[in-house]
Amino acid sequence: MLIVPIHEAQPGMRLAASVISPENAETELLKRGYTLDAGVLRRLHGLGIESLYVDYPGLEDLDQQLGPDLSPSLLRIYGQIKATIAAVQKTAQPTVGFADYYVAIREMVLTLLAHGNHPNYIDLIAARLGNDAVHHAAAVSHLALTLGIRLHGYLITQRKRLSASHATEIVNIGVAGMLHDIGMAKLPEPLRGISDTAPPSNPKLLAEWQSHCELGYTMLRGGIESSAATAVLNHHQHFDGFGFPVILGRDGNRLGYDGQKIHVFARILAAADLFDTLAHPPGHSSRRSNATVHKLINARFKQWLDPVIHRTLLAAVPPYPPGTRVHLSTGQHAIVATIDPDQPYQPTVRVVNADGLLSDAPPICLTLAGAPKIVRHHPRLAA
Repeated sequence: MLIVPIHEAQPGMRLAASVISPENAETELLKRGYTLDAGVLRRLHGLGIESLYVDYPGLEDLDQQLGPDLSPSLLRIYGQIKATIAAVQKTAQPTVGFADYYVAIREMVLTLLAHGNHPNYIDLIAARLGNDAVHHAAAVSHLALTLGIRLHGYLITQRKRLSASHATEIVNIGVAGMLHDIGMAKLPEPLRGISDTAPPSNPKLLAEWQSHCELGYTMLRGGIESSAATAVLNHHQHFDGFGFPVILGRDGNRLGYDGQKIHVFARILAAADLFDTLAHPPGHSSRRSNATVHKLINARFKQWLDPVIHRTLLAAVPPYPPGTRVHLSTGQHAIVATIDPDQPYQPTVRVVNADGLLSDAPPICLTLAGAPKIVRHHPRLAA
């Protein structure tokens, strides 16, 4: 499996993953195993497809990291979110049945647990579902669940009053991810595309936009479990204490609401929301690469995140996912083969010869002393 920008794809390449329409996440354009030809490539380029996953000799073991079995459950979640947002926009006080959300999320959790961690799958979904509120909710839910699974031990320490089995029950994280921005549907259309990373400068507009957390909480309270509703309310609370909703004391001054005072589910949701927002900046059709997103987080938003969850985010969506082509400080070209969760910026790579085929040389673990460094990577998606 290799990740290839559409302009570099060649006739004769065979797809390692299906291609989904960027206009409709429920439409499969091409199935896994399809052999590309020049005419199809031109049509895909015209449709705005930016990258493809193709078979590559010697890298067949990477295919399992795509987790194709997750597609049906994620698409069901996508459909439910789409229907819910439409219902909220049509009625003043919608009554939405949430039982199906719990069923869908439980299915997603079981699939993730059965197939292990698929760090590249987040990239695949982000590239194929489009760039709208429904996609964002589905992607945030999926990433939040992935983080929750990896944070098993941390959840136990953060939820000490609960039994270990109850503390690590992550279905409510996924439900909160699906519904975290549902309050946006009650805002005027121009405000729905705003993000926390680029808020409006007008204080009145800012306050109105920030109200989406409380609007969503009001709609969901009593319909979903309290931990999920709380995560929706507080998913914009920052670890450094400068998030919202703002909590005021009796004297009218802002009360500190930071660090571990914030429910751990809200902290997980905040990380997933921030990553996907930066990957798909409002008003841009192209997705930023993982490396670019992590660079932005480290430069501008690191203080917003729980440090433990931030480290887990790096492992869950690594800067250089398997299948990424990179240039090394030695001048060699290579393909990322495996990720070390503790050193995500230093993966193990396979060197590529001048003819574009894998070298017979053994893999290079970039964590070893004296190993070369990655100096740049082929952006699969625009940065």
